[in-house]
Amino acid sequence: MPKKTGISHEELRRVNTSALLTWVHHNGPTTRARLTRELGLNRSTIGDLTSLLCDTGLVQELRPDQVDVEGVQVRRSGRPSLVVSPRPDVGVLALMLDVDRIVAGLFGLGGELSERRERRHQPGVHEVGQVVESATQMCREVLRARPDMAVLAVGVSVPGLVRSSDSLVHFAPNLGWTDVQFVDLLSSALALPVSVGNDADLGVLAEHLYGAAVGSSEVAYVGGTVGIGGGFLVHGQPLRGAEGYSGEVGHLTVDPDGHECRCGSRGCWETKIGANQLLASAGRLTGGGLAAVEEVVQAAVRGDEEAGAALDHAAYWLGFGMRALVRLFNPEVVVLGGTLGQVLEARHGRVLETLHERDGIDFAQNVSVRAGALGSDGPMLGAAEVALAPLLADPVSVMSAYREGNGAA
Repeated sequence: MPKKTGISHEELRRVNTSALLTWVHHNGPTTRARLTRELGLNRSTIGDLTSLLCDTGLVQELRPDQVDVEGVQVRRSGRPSLVVSPRPDVGVLALMLDVDRIVAGLFGLGGELSERRERRHQPGVHEVGQVVESATQMCREVLRARPDMAVLAVGVSVPGLVRSSDSLVHFAPNLGWTDVQFVDLLSSALALPVSVGNDADLGVLAEHLYGAAVGSSEVAYVGGTVGIGGGFLVHGQPLRGAEGYSGEVGHLTVDPDGHECRCGSRGCWETKIGANQLLASAGRLTGGGLAAVEEVVQAAVRGDEEAGAALDHAAYWLGFGMRALVRLFNPEVVVLGGTLGQVLEARHGRVLETLHERDGIDFAQNVSVRAGALGSDGPMLGAAEVALAPLLADPVSVMSAYREGNGAA
């Protein structure tokens, strides 16, 4: 018998429901008419897919006058196109582990953050068991606040190397972790699927989907506070490396005679541009993250010479390190997240002057440098996106499995 060729009806339905749900999740409430244009499907197919996703509990249909949709024009005559909107009561938990804090959030479809909790680490205390216990407590607090929400999974942002094959946290020097299987520990505590990613990889994903890099396919992201990491998109796809360890730009040596880094090397980039170095240079106590750096920025505005010199120093080294990045990756956009975005905004001219210093060719002449648009929680939004990925890829099957596992009809 001849082999069957082409795509099956079931696979075609999965692909199309995935495309529709992904579109409204990333772009917000959208009319049926626009979905027909954007997805290249006919009206009846869009109607069938929408009805299926409504029945599954993932989208809802509203009249244009019931929702604020950019660019929607209600016809003067005839029936207006219904608006397909993602259900915000279906979503995921997201965690962001930083050197100085843990942040937990509950994100619904559409990227809406409905609950958020933040807890500071005790100074120097990052023992894995304690972090898992704190994170679990925070997640449960968030879940208790929204008992109506269907929570499918957990995404976690970690400031360290995460092995792509099994999500092992191989090395997180600012947490003091080596070869920690955080996925298993948290999944066991919460009885939910858990995914873990590097904070900068998740930061560039979030900025690409919702922030300063929307519409750009070649993106370099550098972010963090104490620790500094990089995430990169090449042709719109994440650059991971053979094991998932690419992007550790904070540990590139920029000054061999510089201070010792937590990783064991000397003169790493993060020892020049990290928040604690900036604070110490400004005569402040280390720690405090974004708020402490903002105080330095405001002090410099008021004429504090020590604060101003510290910002100038950080801005110089920020531009210096970026020169290497644009040579390596030739991005359209460099996005600076966390405290680096604050340094850019405070010393924009100094950063760009150093970046564009000529020693032959100015490789950065066509590069746009922008502060992150999502604030310090960008990696947490990226973690939520990764946790939602299975649902977006196969909406009906994943939601059906969730309902069966929770005893729903």
